[in-house]
Amino acid sequence: MPSRRPEGFLEKIKQHPKFSFIVAGVSYTLLTIVSAIALLVYFTQIAENSFWHWQLVAYTLMLANALCGFTEFLSDEESFCPLRNLLDYFQLVLVLPCYAAEMWMKYEMGPPEIAAAHAGLGILAALVFVFGICRRQDLTDLAIFVNGFSLLCMALLNVNPFTLLATLAVVGGYCVYRRQDYQCCMAPQDKYNIAMVLFAVISLASFDDFTAQSFQDAMSALPSVASFTTAEE
Repeated sequence: MPSRRPEGFLEKIKQHPKFSFIVAGVSYTLLTIVSAIALLVYFTQIAENSFWHWQLVAYTLMLANALCGFTEFLSDEESFCPLRNLLDYFQLVLVLPCYAAEMWMKYEMGPPEIAAAHAGLGILAALVFVFGICRRQDLTDLAIFVNGFSLLCMALLNVNPFTLLATLAVVGGYCVYRRQDYQCCMAPQDKYNIAMVLFAVISLASFDDFTAQSFQDAMSALPSVASFTTAEE
């Protein structure tokens, strides 16, 4: 009989019964720390201690969802399942719309009512979930994809790659890990948590005008560098 191939060290770790809980704990810890820092930096440095910003809602929801995620490790974790499900869905349908509304206001793309309409798509899905106790796939898709498309347009028009990357992190994470997920508190959302960590970091950079301007200057300088290199050759 052929000899059985020995399992690798990483495979043994993955098969450990506590592995998924450890990974989930790490992802919730990262999301808690990063979203808390993003909330603090945005409020003090970008919003200048003003509460009237859509992005504060986004970071606050991320922080609340991350903190609530730790209840999965309690002995009576099932009693927290409705709260986890609520905050998880709020994060899913409100973070990207609030980000789109804030970017619309930042770049003065049009009337503020349009910015509110961006957030309104997520609010509509959230209200239907609260009062109907169901996740409407069509409303979730509408909130994610319409705001994602709007953000991509804003990123291209204003040459802000960080807006583009932040949007792709959320939309990509949703399509890969969440769109076909019909479970309620059945498995740790560690992979989607990492996508939200990336969003928190990149979205914060997208509000920094100096960072965005530095990228634009670097891109505008590329033709000059290329022509200079060609001339030397």
